[in-house]
Amino acid sequence: MRFSMMAVLALMALGIGCSAQAQAQAQIQDCDGTQGEMNACAGKQLAALDADLNKQYKAQMSYLKDAGQKQSLKEAQVKWIAFRDADCLYQVGKREDSGSIWPLLQSQCLAEHTELRVKQLKAYVACRQDGCPN
Repeated sequence: MRFSMMAVLALMALGIGCSAQAQAQAQIQDCDGTQGEMNACAGKQLAALDADLNKQYKAQMSYLKDAGQKQSLKEAQVKWIAFRDADCLYQVGKREDSGSIWPLLQSQCLAEHTELRVKQLKAYVACRQDGCPN
C-alpha cells in the first residue's frame, strides 16, 4: 500500500511513532518540585527531543544523494533553528527580563518547536517514494 507524503505527515501529526516525544513529555509531567528541579526537568525533556531531532536529521541527510538536496535541507534546518530561537525569544522574553522561571519557560518553548520539527523530519524519513523529498 502506497502512502502519500500528506498521509505520512498526517500520521506523524497524530503522534504515531513518536515514542521519544511521549517519553520526553512524560518526564516533564513528572517534574513537580522546586523551581530548580522543574527547570532541570524541562532541560532534560528538551535534550531528549534534541537528540531525536539530530537522529532524524542525520537519517534524512544520509538518505539524500544529491548534493543540492543536502544543501537545501541543511539551509532549511539552519533557518528553522533561527526561527525557533527568535520565536521563543518573542514568546518568553530575555533571561535578564525574567526570574527563576525563565529556564523552564524557555525550555518548554524550544521543546514545543522541536517536537513539531521532529515530526516533520520523521515524515521525511518515513517517506521513500515518488513525491517525497529526495
